Amino acid sequence: MRLQALGPIRFWTGSDWVSVPGSRPRTLLALLMIDAGRPVTTAHMITELWPAKPPTTAATLIRGYILQLRRALGDLGSEAILTRASGYEMRCPADGTDVSRFDALTAQGRTALVKGATEEAHRLLTRALALWRGEPYSDALPTSTVTAEVSRLDERRLSATEGRIEAGLLQGQGPELIHELQGLTTEHPLREGLWAQLMRALYEADRRGDALDAYRRARQVLVAELGLEPGPDLRKLHRAVLEGQTLPDPGAPARPAPISVLTASASSPLELPRDVQSFTGRQQDLASLQRLMTDPGGPGAVVITGGGGMGKSALAVHLAHRLRDHFPGGQLYVDLQGSRGEWKPLPPAAALSRMLRALGVPPSGVPAETAEAAARFRSLTTGRDMLVLLDNAVDAAQVEPLLPGDGCTVLVTSRRSLATLVCAVHHLNTLSGQESLAMLSGLAGGERVAADHEAALRIVRHCEGLPLAVRIAAARLSSRPRWPLRWLADRLENEQSRLDELKLDDLSVRSTFAASFRQLEKDPGGRDATRLLSVLALSRHLHVTLPLAAELAGTALDQAEKLLEKLLDLRLLDSPEPGRYQMHGLIGLFVKERAGRHLAFSGM
Repeated sequence: MRLQALGPIRFWTGSDWVSVPGSRPRTLLALLMIDAGRPVTTAHMITELWPAKPPTTAATLIRGYILQLRRALGDLGSEAILTRASGYEMRCPADGTDVSRFDALTAQGRTALVKGATEEAHRLLTRALALWRGEPYSDALPTSTVTAEVSRLDERRLSATEGRIEAGLLQGQGPELIHELQGLTTEHPLREGLWAQLMRALYEADRRGDALDAYRRARQVLVAELGLEPGPDLRKLHRAVLEGQTLPDPGAPARPAPISVLTASASSPLELPRDVQSFTGRQQDLASLQRLMTDPGGPGAVVITGGGGMGKSALAVHLAHRLRDHFPGGQLYVDLQGSRGEWKPLPPAAALSRMLRALGVPPSGVPAETAEAAARFRSLTTGRDMLVLLDNAVDAAQVEPLLPGDGCTVLVTSRRSLATLVCAVHHLNTLSGQESLAMLSGLAGGERVAADHEAALRIVRHCEGLPLAVRIAAARLSSRPRWPLRWLADRLENEQSRLDELKLDDLSVRSTFAASFRQLEKDPGGRDATRLLSVLALSRHLHVTLPLAAELAGTALDQAEKLLEKLLDLRLLDSPEPGRYQMHGLIGLFVKERAGRHLAFSGM
C-alpha cells in the first residue's frame, strides 16, 4: 500500500493515484497517517473533526467514515485500518507513505553530508524533496493535529532544502543556486543559515559586493524584527568576505577545540522520559508551543506554567518527543524537583553535573563551582541545536545557571511564571469539558464511557478540568473494568470525601496541592497569604474582586493585592482580568479541609 500526504491525500491502487471522497473521511485518514502504527482514539477523532460542538451521533459517523476508508482502500482496507479497544490504528509498511520515505531519505542525506559524501547527499535530498506535491494534507480539514503536522513537515522540508543547497555549494554549484537562495531569504528572512548560503554563493560567483549587501540586508531584518545582531557564524563569514579571504568551512569550528571538548561534543544525549502514549487534548497548546519552539526567530526559551495537577510535565514531554527530529543535537532532561513535596529542589550545581556528564564530561572534569560549571555547559552546547527540558523548576534563580549556549532551545515547566527570565511564558489552563471527556475515554475506554455517558459527564464535572483528577478517576475505573461508571460518579458527589476519591497509589490531588502550600509558606508573607486563601474558601467565595477580598480578610486594599498576587504567582488562584481572582473548586475543597484541621488543632 502507498499513501501520499505531501500534497493532496491520495492512495495508489496499483495503476493510478485515487483521492478519498469527502473532507471528513480524508481528515480521518490524515489523523491515522500522522499517528501510523499507534492507536488513535475515537474521542480524539471526534475532538479533531468537531472541535466546537460534536453531534450526538459523532461516534457513529466515525464508524461510517472508517467503513468508507476501508472500502476505498479495497482488499487492503481491513488490514490497513485496524480496530482497537479505544479507536483505530493505521498499519502500513515502513515505506508505505511519502512522509516516511521523505523522512528516511532526508536522514540518509544528512548522514552523507556529515560524512563529506556531498554527491550522495545531494542525490538523496533531491529525491526526498521530489516527493512533495504541494502543501501537505492540503485537502484535509485544518484541525489542530493536522496543522501541527503540516508545520513540522514544512520545517523538515526547509531543513532538507538547506541540506541539498549545502551539498551543492560544497560541489562548487554556488552560481547556479543564487536565484533559489534569493527567493528563500525573501520567504524566510530570519533564517541566518540561508543568508550565509546566499553570501557564499554570491562570493563564489565573484559578486563580492552583492555578498556584502546580502549581509547588510540580513543584519537589517534581524535587528528590526528581533532586536538581535547576526550570530557568530554569519559575522565570521562577513569578515572573511570583507577582507577577501578564503571562506571558513561552515562545519568547522572557528579554532581548534580542546580534546576534552571534542569528546564531549561528540555525544548526542537522548534523555527524554518515555512519551505519554495515551496523551489526549491540549491541541491548541501544542500548536502554540510548537510555533514558539520551531520558529527561527523564536525566543529560545519557553516556560509552561500552571497550577499543580495541570499536566505541565506530561505536555512538555509529549511536545519534546513530537519535536525530537527538530533538535538533531540531542535532548537533555532534568527534573528540578521544585514541586515534589517529599524532595528538596535540585541545586543548580547538581543539575549541571548531570547534564555535563550526559554530554561526555567525565565526573572528575565537572567543575565544583556553579558559575564555572554553567560556563562549561554553555561552551559545550553553543551551536549544538539541542533541546534542554527543565522540569518542575521552583524559581528563576534555579533555572538561570542551567540555560545552554546560543543555538539551543530550552523548555521549562514550573508553577511560577519565571517572568524574570528572558523567555516566552505559556499559561496552562484547565481542560474543557470535551477535552476532559476525551481524556477519560482514552484512559478508561471509549466504549465504556459511551455506554454510560451521563455518569462520565458527572465524573468530568467533579474533576473540574484538572488533568490529574481526570487521570486518577480514569485509573480507578481501569482497575475495576467491570464496575459501572456511576459507582465513581456517585462517590465523587460528596464534597467531604471527594479528595479521598481522587487518590490512587502515589497519585493524589491532595498531595499535589499540599506541595504548593509548602512553597507558599516558605515565602515572606506566605502565612498571611495562606490565611487569606482560607478565608476565601471558608466563605465559599471562589470568585472575588480585590475590594471583596480585602473586606473578607479585614485588611487594606494594597496589602490584599500583594497577597492575592502571591497566590496568583503560585497558581493557587487564577485571574481572568485585573482586579478579579478565582479559585479552582478542588483547591477550595483542599483549603477548607486544611483550615478545618487547623481550627480543630487549635481547639476552636
